[in-house]
Amino acid sequence: MEFTPFNTYDILGDGLCVIDGSILWYVENGKDDFGACYDLNTGEKLSVIASKGRAANELIELAGFAIIRDSVLLYENQNTIKTFAKKDIVGNMPLGDRKASVITTPDHILVNQMTKLPNGSVLATIRPVAFEFEKEKMNEINKSSVVVFNDNDVTPYETIKYDSFDVGKATDRQINENDLIKWSYAQGMIEIKDNDMAVFSVHNQFMLYTFDINTGNVVNEKRYTKMQRDGMEMSLTSTNDMSQSIRFMKVNDKYILCLVRGYLSEKDKDLKRPKEAIFVFDWDLKPVKKFDLPNPEGMVGYYCISNDCNSVYFCEYGEEGLTLHKADLNI
Repeated sequence: MEFTPFNTYDILGDGLCVIDGSILWYVENGKDDFGACYDLNTGEKLSVIASKGRAANELIELAGFAIIRDSVLLYENQNTIKTFAKKDIVGNMPLGDRKASVITTPDHILVNQMTKLPNGSVLATIRPVAFEFEKEKMNEINKSSVVVFNDNDVTPYETIKYDSFDVGKATDRQINENDLIKWSYAQGMIEIKDNDMAVFSVHNQFMLYTFDINTGNVVNEKRYTKMQRDGMEMSLTSTNDMSQSIRFMKVNDKYILCLVRGYLSEKDKDLKRPKEAIFVFDWDLKPVKKFDLPNPEGMVGYYCISNDCNSVYFCEYGEEGLTLHKADLNI
């Protein structure tokens, strides 16, 4: 792939870049706020994303960021999402006048990752019990791996076939097999297509599966790595012999794009040179295309995929500011 310099922005830092249409969202935990949005083409700063504070339209801390259609989702912590109208932020509405809707997960559900559906429901992964005092929460919901809930209903689903994995017996200083598998699934990413379909990645693996939200069934699954223990005592993280993992995942109505890092061939492994590539699947998880990403030697930053899945950018941090280098994805 050939990247060309796109634009440089008056941004000093190493926060998260999200490209959504003609807007660059630069997200970071600042002293007084959580970053800002910019005109992607001109570099003009449009507005602060949100301010720090305890009001309903403020956040104490920022644990995650996502854009779903016309909404901006700010994760105050693992259990709380504050949703803002995108137009209010981009239009620079005064911070105090912005409205935010708040979703907090019920205390009895052991949520790890979650996202908000366009219809207002929440789709979330369920983690294993982590502490002794949580054992009393091991109800029928938390025995499952995925949950959909709203103000009226909570519906759990099982998406993991535990007996299809072989991660080895646990020693006295390791968590049991099923808990390790469930932690790996729980810590993965979630992307959605409307209110009907979702795709989940598995943390620290090149594994993903699609999920029909209406029926609660796993539709398809792809496993390119073999889950293993990482050798650390009481570790909640798995690994694999190619050190492959999905770093970013983006979707549109046709495709699922996974930015994968690791040893992509046996030669890479022998040379101990991890590489990055974008793997494209359709919603049946049939492979469509692969884009090998160049090694950005001498540059500090990372690759990100635009929300429309049409482009990939390298976000380079430097003394002059943030520079975006762009390449089109012709899928």
